Amino acid sequence: MGALAQDLCYSVRQLRKSPGITALVILTVALGIGVNTCVFSLLNGFLRPLRVDDPSKIVVLAAEAKGDETGVEYRFSYPALGDFRRQANLFSDIFAFDVVLGGLGLDGKTAQVLYSAVSGNYFRALGIQPAAGRFFRRGEGEAPGGELAIVLGYSYWQKRFGGDPSAVGKQVRLDGKAAQVVGIAPNGFHGLYAGAEMDCYLPLNSLNVRYSDGDRFFTNRASRPLTVVGRLKPGVSPAQAQSSLDVIARRMGEEYPASDKGIGVRVVPEVLARPLPLRFLATGIPLLRIFVLILAALVLMLACMNVANILMVRATIRQREIAIRAALGSGRWRLVRQMFTESALLAALGGLGGVVLGKWGSAAFAASIDLATDFPTVLDFSFDWRVFLYALGAAIFTGLLIGVWPAMRGSRADMNDVLHDGGRSDSGGGKKRARSALVVAQVAGSLVLLIVAGLFARSLQRAQRMDLGFDAGHLYNVRMDPDELGYDRTRTRDFYRELLRRVRSLPGVQSASMAFSVPMGYIFDHEAVLAEGQPTVPGEQPPSAGCNYVDTGYFETMDIPLIRGRGFRESDDATAPPVTIVNQAMAARFWPNQDAIGKRFRMKPGEAFLEVVGVAHDSKYLAVYEPALPYFYIPLAQTAVTMRTLQVRSAGSPESIGIRVQREIQALDPDMPLADMRTMNQSLSGAFGGFLMFRLGAIQGAAMGILGLVLAVIGVYGVVSYGASQRTREIGIRMALGADRSDIRSLVLGQGMRLVIAGIAVGLVAAAVFTRLLAGYVMLSTTVDPLTFALVTILLSAIALWACYLPARRAMRVDPIVALRHE
Repeated sequence: MGALAQDLCYSVRQLRKSPGITALVILTVALGIGVNTCVFSLLNGFLRPLRVDDPSKIVVLAAEAKGDETGVEYRFSYPALGDFRRQANLFSDIFAFDVVLGGLGLDGKTAQVLYSAVSGNYFRALGIQPAAGRFFRRGEGEAPGGELAIVLGYSYWQKRFGGDPSAVGKQVRLDGKAAQVVGIAPNGFHGLYAGAEMDCYLPLNSLNVRYSDGDRFFTNRASRPLTVVGRLKPGVSPAQAQSSLDVIARRMGEEYPASDKGIGVRVVPEVLARPLPLRFLATGIPLLRIFVLILAALVLMLACMNVANILMVRATIRQREIAIRAALGSGRWRLVRQMFTESALLAALGGLGGVVLGKWGSAAFAASIDLATDFPTVLDFSFDWRVFLYALGAAIFTGLLIGVWPAMRGSRADMNDVLHDGGRSDSGGGKKRARSALVVAQVAGSLVLLIVAGLFARSLQRAQRMDLGFDAGHLYNVRMDPDELGYDRTRTRDFYRELLRRVRSLPGVQSASMAFSVPMGYIFDHEAVLAEGQPTVPGEQPPSAGCNYVDTGYFETMDIPLIRGRGFRESDDATAPPVTIVNQAMAARFWPNQDAIGKRFRMKPGEAFLEVVGVAHDSKYLAVYEPALPYFYIPLAQTAVTMRTLQVRSAGSPESIGIRVQREIQALDPDMPLADMRTMNQSLSGAFGGFLMFRLGAIQGAAMGILGLVLAVIGVYGVVSYGASQRTREIGIRMALGADRSDIRSLVLGQGMRLVIAGIAVGLVAAAVFTRLLAGYVMLSTTVDPLTFALVTILLSAIALWACYLPARRAMRVDPIVALRHE
């Protein structure tokens, strides 16, 4: 312990002798570790385990239906939940929930809430305790009728009730229906829909209230609104549970072929089912996590190579000191230990700085995310023990990488040669080759990072220029639901009719319409399609398609062209025959090489057929990178939908129109809860619009690319500058023998540019290979984008040339007399 303390004290003295180099090394290490800590904290925030009892045992039971192109049919019916509870004996508990938007009225004021309708055993299965009051009892609310009970989310309790304990027992109104607060969820529990903060929780009978035909929810196996979740018994693996559920799914399909035939079950660990248990997310999230960490690790490797180069130069300068210590009796391993202690101290100080930079970076990144949604959201990127453990591991790795090699090489010098030469030369070809190899690797790594950043930027650019199938410019949205205030159907119809009349008469309004959902929003409805004359394939569920409920002016307002047929008319009301408009993809899928006009389909057996009266141009419905999906539209007048989005197209600024639209709504009913009041472009840039992931990828890629470029430039400059300084005597002799300044410039520039060219060549090959693996994540870009590769190569070459020119210019100014006296 005494020897270690002695080494530390000596290391501190050595580092204080060269504060400039010490500060540069610590800053470089801090940047490398900071990037890694920041990236890991972001990933940790998204994948943080639930604050429940033994979260690793929580899995989602996701339905898989053949022919489901969107992958959103992962939910089950309430009767299916009962089957799982009775037959899945490898689970200690199976429960379910659905996420719903509603209006909660308190003291005469109604506000929008996001709530989970949960089974009675929801909280018990998760193993959490209420902050106040009680949770639902097993079986509570799992039958039609009965009083509505509410458990408030902790944050909502603080926000709306001021954290008052007397909130338990209060009477409130949910969508105009009486309900009583019975408990408060614990602090830190946000629900099971990742990224969203649940305002409150209600029993499943709250869903039954939303249906108009009594016990439909609890008995209809074809109605599947529930996300089913299970807790594995101790010692049971997901693979064992999967085998058991495969048997149960086949049994359900045989017993209920009309509703469950062809529907499988997939066991997904909860952490891989966020926010939805889709297969591509469950398989893609771990790969994406590895990919992002590899990029961050590459930045750290560049930082380590930079520091290793600095320390190798420093070890060369200290060769005389090392030789004298060896002559006085210090063994080689004693010298290695001393030099490694200095490196470890630098890594430790850089690690502390990296944690600070990482914390700042994650906070800045979180602040840059505009989700553009009225959902209560939770993005927790705070540091926990996992982040600190990762930072510690990065610091230890850095200490080993920057310490071992320079220490081993620095202690390998021949004592007699060094003392004879005075310790000022760098004649060892191996050391030069090692430093040169590090510079080549730095340039190659920097090129890879810059190309990745360029691909992310190109992806964002292409996504923003993609044809969405509608015109998002000059469009303003506002969503409302009179049902949240307890409106009946007649009053709801009259409210919307008068609102449209008023809005359409506003100056500057070109058109206005109503729709249930907006493209690429967080509400996506889909229905089965039973085409007339096309029987369902035995053993499979019928095909499905996305759908929306729109009024007569929708296609004009959204600027979606009608390819054939007609649009909806005012006469297409509840008394008229059901009609629909399909998109091109749906027409091609169900009626290939035929005219879809006049064709008919229905959504459920026994229901009336919908007649196709028009074919609309394909649009984007879920994401900008989706393929053409089958989709159809139904007149709002032929549905009982109460929640609607008012969409207004203006000639001028949509924001100014939005203010006037809000005034008209408040004039009709000042208590009407309004949500998603923003332009369509703002919505598309948010969490559900499809552009956010490209924008965040471009930000992260650019940050790492720029940092890699800076580290590479520093490395090139450092090696070329040091090489030029070591050749001062040679340069003086050359100039004394008649060499002019251009010769000296070419000599020094050539040394640096050879390294840069070699690094670029290696980097181009590495980038070509790496981007092939990247293709699944950088959507809309080819695996080798010639423009990106060319621009990045030119940029890096130009900056590297500048880094080489600075030492060359300094060498050109060497006085031959001074140079010859150098030795």
